[in-house]
Amino acid sequence: MPATRSVYGLLAVCASFALGAAAVEPTDNPVAAYYDGPEGYPAWTDAIRWDRVLNLKTYAKGKNDFEKFENARDELAAQGGGVLYYPAGTYDFKDAPADGPKGRGVMLRKGIVIRGEAPAGKPNAVKDRKLELPTRFVFGFQKKKVTLNGQEKEVEVPRDWDLIGITPEPGGKLKDVDGVGVCWVHLVGAVIHFGPELAWGPNWKDAKSWKSAYAKPAWAGRVPDGTHPTDPFMGAPGPKDGGAYVGAGKGRLVFGCVFEKSALLNDYDTCGRKEAPDGFGPEGFHMAKFAARIGAYGSRVFIANNLLPKSDGNFLYEQTTVRTEPRKGNDFFIGKPHRTTVMWDYGRTMGVNVNKDMLSMVRETLLDLASGGYYEEGVAVLDNFVFNHGHKGFNLSGQWGVVRGNRNERIFQKGGDDIYGLGGGWRLTLDGFIESSPGGGGMISDNLARAFDMAGRNLWIDANSFSNTGSDPGNDGEGILCQLHGGTHWLSWALTRNVNEGSVGGNGKGFMGAFAVETLGALIAWNKTSGWIGALNPGKFADLAFVANEAGQGIRCQDKAVTESKGVPAPPKDVKAESYQGDAVKITWTDASDNEIGFRVDRQIAGGKWTPIAYRPPHVEGSAQNPQAWVDFLAPAGQPLQYRVVAINAEDKDDGASAPTPAVTLARPK
Repeated sequence: MPATRSVYGLLAVCASFALGAAAVEPTDNPVAAYYDGPEGYPAWTDAIRWDRVLNLKTYAKGKNDFEKFENARDELAAQGGGVLYYPAGTYDFKDAPADGPKGRGVMLRKGIVIRGEAPAGKPNAVKDRKLELPTRFVFGFQKKKVTLNGQEKEVEVPRDWDLIGITPEPGGKLKDVDGVGVCWVHLVGAVIHFGPELAWGPNWKDAKSWKSAYAKPAWAGRVPDGTHPTDPFMGAPGPKDGGAYVGAGKGRLVFGCVFEKSALLNDYDTCGRKEAPDGFGPEGFHMAKFAARIGAYGSRVFIANNLLPKSDGNFLYEQTTVRTEPRKGNDFFIGKPHRTTVMWDYGRTMGVNVNKDMLSMVRETLLDLASGGYYEEGVAVLDNFVFNHGHKGFNLSGQWGVVRGNRNERIFQKGGDDIYGLGGGWRLTLDGFIESSPGGGGMISDNLARAFDMAGRNLWIDANSFSNTGSDPGNDGEGILCQLHGGTHWLSWALTRNVNEGSVGGNGKGFMGAFAVETLGALIAWNKTSGWIGALNPGKFADLAFVANEAGQGIRCQDKAVTESKGVPAPPKDVKAESYQGDAVKITWTDASDNEIGFRVDRQIAGGKWTPIAYRPPHVEGSAQNPQAWVDFLAPAGQPLQYRVVAINAEDKDDGASAPTPAVTLARPK
């Protein structure tokens, strides 16, 4: 450890004893401590000032936990960042000014990370299905009066700003908020949102954004800045009116957290349409359709070992809705508004969203190979457990990204089912207002009940599992999907060893593959699903291999796709590894075989065992969108790293391995 950090760490230890702290504050990197095996961890997390710590149990500047947070945050921000440490206990954030358009949440500044006390051992959210965390943050709930079966009752829902978010430095921009995160905290009633910077309109009402016309009066004058999760949909104009992606921060971390009763409240939008502009009306509310429990935009994003479990607190209530009937294509007719029973359902919220949905309104075209925001580098989403009853489990985009070991556990979404012991008879809606249409109607029947909705380029999607995708009525149900409305083409992806444990119905019974996009570089191998696997109706295609999969509805692919494995491929040539931007390693090679199904990139740490860090598609046609390269953003710093590239067949052995590269060592931050 550098001397400057050691001195600061010693001062922190002395201060903790002087203040009578029960234990010494940790000053290590908790991500490196947890992922200390051959799988590696992001070297960029070492740049966080883990050794600069304020203990919020003993910190005294403030009348309540929210004031103490903001005061301590500002102290650390003035020093260049650091850690707000919350030892075991429950911390009350009910005093945050979280109501209305002028509210705010627990907002991090540049370089600030919240850290709770670590649990014993190394609990894994997917394998253990639980994380028993000593540190809890409890947020405020607001009471609302609703009616059910003619009887008025009182319910509780999260407030408008029950979230941990980010705020720019004075005079700065949201895109410059780097090095933020939350580790080892059990959140009750809050979401996390680290948003993007877009070209904002003057206010919600006049921004000419998708939903500007439907802002409730209290919110119409809100000046968007990206701190509220719905600013992009309400306050960012489309490209024809000057809208654009501006940027997002670097280094955004959510690790080892639990999310209980987490949802963003939609009490700012009428959810209206031109046929019924008042939507569910001034007294209506619902969960925000496109806001996630974990939302993060930017490069160097690490979302790992989080638990998003099935929550209680759901309820039935009556609200204004409309029924729909399909017309031609994706068009639909909205009927007369009426009152019906709907469900407030924490399981209906999106799980994890990285670099995706909030960008859809400002992209130039649906399928732009250079779309800003979707190709941010170094996204890793590992070992997260997400429960859903409808909606997307994982909604992800990036470049040189790894999505590995996650589980999306689902209950099939059927309107009227009594799944929480609340009774049946409720109507399934898309957003709390428009009822899902039986019998089709294009997008109007899409309840988004899919597991992994993906975009981006140069991705490895491995060893994930899911079940029970689809909805009734609904036309969704995909398992691992790249589609037209996702934002990008399928550009150099590998899907390996993913499992659909059974999907009831919907669109392809949990299929895995590309739908109506260009498919340029695809290795799909050793997966299992009750649906189909492959590429359906692509525009352009190249460098495809669909091998050794189990697909209940068969393999759908182009004639040029590799569908079987013959012989032992020759090892790649000219394999090189070099430091990439100081916090990753770039590996390149040249294909020397004509019978590979793809390539496996292996890493060795300090002479240890060889471990796969990525699979890559074959180089059959040699598409420019499918480079013979990989960038390892899970390369740990301070240790010698060697790499090899293996040309593989369906048996995935080492026979086609290249010679190891010379060692590369990433420097630790000073």
